[in-house]
Amino acid sequence: MTGPSARRGALRTRWLLGGLVVAGLALSAEGRASAEEPSGPAAPAEAPAADERTARGRAAFLLGVQRSKDAQWGEALAAFEEAAAARDAPIVQYNIGFCERALGRYVAARRTFRRVLASADGLAPAQIDDARAFVAELDQLVVRVAVTLDPAGTPLTVDGRPLRLDDGDGTRVFVALPAPAGRAEAPAEKAFTVELDPGVHLFRAARPGRQDAFVQKTYRPGEQATLDLRLDLLPARVAVRAEPAQALVRVDGREAGLAPIDIERPPGKYRIEVVRDGFETYAATLDLHAGQRADLTAKLVPVRQSVLKTWWFWTGAAAVLAGGAALTYALTRPPPPYDGGSLNWVAEPTAIRW
Repeated sequence: MTGPSARRGALRTRWLLGGLVVAGLALSAEGRASAEEPSGPAAPAEAPAADERTARGRAAFLLGVQRSKDAQWGEALAAFEEAAAARDAPIVQYNIGFCERALGRYVAARRTFRRVLASADGLAPAQIDDARAFVAELDQLVVRVAVTLDPAGTPLTVDGRPLRLDDGDGTRVFVALPAPAGRAEAPAEKAFTVELDPGVHLFRAARPGRQDAFVQKTYRPGEQATLDLRLDLLPARVAVRAEPAQALVRVDGREAGLAPIDIERPPGKYRIEVVRDGFETYAATLDLHAGQRADLTAKLVPVRQSVLKTWWFWTGAAAVLAGGAALTYALTRPPPPYDGGSLNWVAEPTAIRW
């Protein structure tokens, strides 16, 4: 027994194929009309190109019809897009939207049908009604994700594809459409809405100086969800080397280890000291930025020893002091008592006067 949804699908498929035949005849008639129109002086050079383009578009369109009958929607979509590139028309866009819907590309299909309704020349009233019904149906199938992105203005991709701003229904939303990979658009707002097809999606937010944010989510048709993406600041890294090596490294007075050593810290100012016995302390102040990679080589200078700390200085000083003491004693001691012998005669020195 066939359900209502299957009957609606069969009805819409019949409308599609009917539209395809009508459009094919219209394209064929266009080609004949352009060939029969009188041409001016420049027409002979341009007419063959126009005829060739029309013929190419008609052939691609008819191929799309055949692939649609076989339910080969991917190939049918490619054929209709080729036909649109050669000679676009509302009925061609109508069939493109139908193929996109069949492939589950609901966001793209809704956008295509909106474009058809904006310029429905040549469409039958029933096809216009169908296009309106498709837009209403697809609105119920599209996933809506309320994204909060910190910091604001960070580029965001979905499945490696850049977001596109879509305000077709008067609301400001971003959509993830199948398109060549490219640079992500950066929403200026911190909070915004992304509409996408049901299924598994990978969100990636990247900004210089910040940790990349990766989130993979699976969404059901018509689901409304929220997603918070916060990009933390990248730490700064300093590679500290010392000559000679194995010197102690201190950061803001705290021991970090022996050089060579890699130090990671949040962005900010730091005082780095490199210390080793027998060498003067090396000190430097670094202002590190988020994600910065810096190299610091401390060339240690040997300490110059004071003469007051050398053994030979103090040995020489002791000898000088001893000699000085003996001389002082010799010069300042009192004269010894004189012995006059048995006659008690004593000869005293006298100054020679002139």
